[in-house]
Amino acid sequence: MAGNFMERYGKYFEDFPDIDMYLDRIGLKGTHIPKTREGLDMLQFAHLCAIPFENLDLWDFDTQIEFDIPSLWDKIIIRKRGGYCFELNAFYYNLLQRLGFEVFPVAARSVPVDGKDLFPASMHRMTVAVIDGKRYVTDVGFGSAAAARASICLDDYDEQDIKGSIHTVEDMPDYNKLVIRHTDEGPAHIFKFMCLPYPHLDFIGANHYMSATGFRGRRMVQMHTPKGGISIDGAIFREYIDGEKFETPIPTADDAAKVLLERFNMPLHAPLSDIAERPPVTPV
Repeated sequence: MAGNFMERYGKYFEDFPDIDMYLDRIGLKGTHIPKTREGLDMLQFAHLCAIPFENLDLWDFDTQIEFDIPSLWDKIIIRKRGGYCFELNAFYYNLLQRLGFEVFPVAARSVPVDGKDLFPASMHRMTVAVIDGKRYVTDVGFGSAAAARASICLDDYDEQDIKGSIHTVEDMPDYNKLVIRHTDEGPAHIFKFMCLPYPHLDFIGANHYMSATGFRGRRMVQMHTPKGGISIDGAIFREYIDGEKFETPIPTADDAAKVLLERFNMPLHAPLSDIAERPPVTPV
């Protein structure tokens, strides 16, 4: 039985071929990274500024998403692509482990602003790091320019200024935590999750479901920058600089490939789809 298990699932637990290549990918090769919150935040922000959230495999290439280590290494390190939460946070989790952080994965639910008591399916992956007895949620796979740019302390119930974005944390029943981002218009982007280790392989089912039905409405690419962020949203390129937004149309697939190379440092090994839109996939 053990042999069959490792033959089927061992690829999810392999080590990186070269951790320095990973650190070089996020611009931190040769950098001292302390096992502190400051070190954790350094890693999270560097990751967000180097490896984009993107759905090209789903929109352009109609490919099943895999998050085993060999697949992620080839995609993210060798081919310099990005991915979505099940890929990016699985890869990042393994990096944190290799660097000596005490971490465990959690499965999160995205709930409406006025629906904190709702329990939709857990369709997002994040990581909790334990540092000096305190827990911090760290996330490099939320596809939005509003994603937290540093970790959020789950044991701090005051307002937390996370690189200019205000967050609060609430306790909910059954070991759940509620993380709320506050904006001038009110609360937004609420995540709820049970703050207990979630089995790594249990993400396979959620990933398979999202790979078949999620993030297929339009091309999406998003990456942070020191002063804001850049994104592709369908046929629009957006750049955020110190709170200002600039938009540029992307008329063709060739134009999109040029933007990906020049602004996201993402070379492509296959042509992009020239389909501008397609009917949404209906969840089953």
